[in-house]
Order: sequence, then C-alpha cells, then structure tokens
Amino acid sequence: MAKIVTCPNCKTKYDISIDPVCPNPESKYLWIFDNGHGGIIDGVYQTPGKRSPVWPDGSQLFEGEFNRSIVNRLVDLCKSNNIDHVNLVDTQEDIALKERPKMANKLARSSEKPCIYVSIHANGFSDESANGWEVFTSPGETKSDSIARVLYEKAKKEFQEYRMRGVKEAKFTVLMDTSMPAILSENFFMTNSKECHEVLMSELGRDRVAKIHFEMIQQIENGE
Repeated sequence: MAKIVTCPNCKTKYDISIDPVCPNPESKYLWIFDNGHGGIIDGVYQTPGKRSPVWPDGSQLFEGEFNRSIVNRLVDLCKSNNIDHVNLVDTQEDIALKERPKMANKLARSSEKPCIYVSIHANGFSDESANGWEVFTSPGETKSDSIARVLYEKAKKEFQEYRMRGVKEAKFTVLMDTSMPAILSENFFMTNSKECHEVLMSELGRDRVAKIHFEMIQQIENGE
C-alpha cells in the first residue's frame, strides 16, 4: 500500500512506502550498518567538525545524528522484513575510525552468512554551492561496485530533483580495511542550505534516504 507524504516546503507528494521483501525463511546476508562519527551525549556533539553551518533560521545539522537516524530506520525496516543485520556502532560515542573495520571483520568471522558493510554519511565542503549525492567503493572492480551501482540507481530514481555525482572510488579506511564488500554513501551536502533543509534535516528527506538504501538491500537479497 502506498504511503504518500507531502513535503511541507514545496508541497510535492512523495511515495515513501516500502514493498515487503519476497518471502524467504531467512536472509542471504548479514548487513552491517555503520553510522559514521559520533552522536549527541547530554546535549554535546561528540565529533569535532562534521556539522553544517548555523543557518540563518538558527538550525544546524550534526552529521553523526543524521547518520544514526538513517541507520535506525534501516534497522527497523530489516527487523520487519526478517533481514539479518547489525548496528555496528549502537552508541552515541564516536568509535575510532580504525576500530570500525576491526569490529566488522570480527562479526564476519563469526557469521554463518556473507556480510555486506554499509557506511552512512552526509557530505560537506567549504563552498556552499557543492551539492549532490554519491557513493564510494575501494579502488578496483569488486563485488562492492555492483552493490554501489544498485544503490546509485535507486538514488537516481528517488531523487530526480537533485544532482547525482555517481559511483566513485576512494581509499577510505572503512572501505580498505574491511574483509567484506563495503560501500560508503554520502547522502547530500550538509553544507548546502537547500539539501540540508530539504533532505538532511527533514523527516521526509530522511525517510527517502533510508528508502533507497533498503530498496538496494531488497534487490541484493533477491539476487536481482
């Protein structure tokens, strides 16, 4: 059943419904979700930088809080669809970057299923004009690239009103040091006022970001 939500700013209607996964007794993969950076403890953001400017309306985005909101949505969607998953950083603390791949690799060694690592982020730049959505894999053609391409196609279809920057390669620690296929999504720019307000700080925008990631999970699970 469609779930139609109207954007409070532009009044555009969006369908954020998620079709159930095809019935399976169990999922094929263990999905490891990594919400980048730290959260907020006693009102204090745990990561230096990694935040939007304070906008003229007084609002500000803290990237770690956004990342956690997307992972929390994915956890709920996986639970309701019987998909095996782990919230790698189920804390507001900022777990050291080098520790995250170690934690994921330990999970992979004990898992009876192959694992896929998904790191969630929002982008930032010194120039407010920087904009768009992109996803990263490690250099070279690996299984990570096919997963990233699925996610990119979901993003391109869902966010037709925004710029798509493509599938890119980078030597990010969480992509290089993990023992499993790994992708890192940069879900628009927190330093761009339009994207920050319309997507990153809005519940509708966050629902849409979670939706494209879960649609990617569905497609990979179904072997399409």
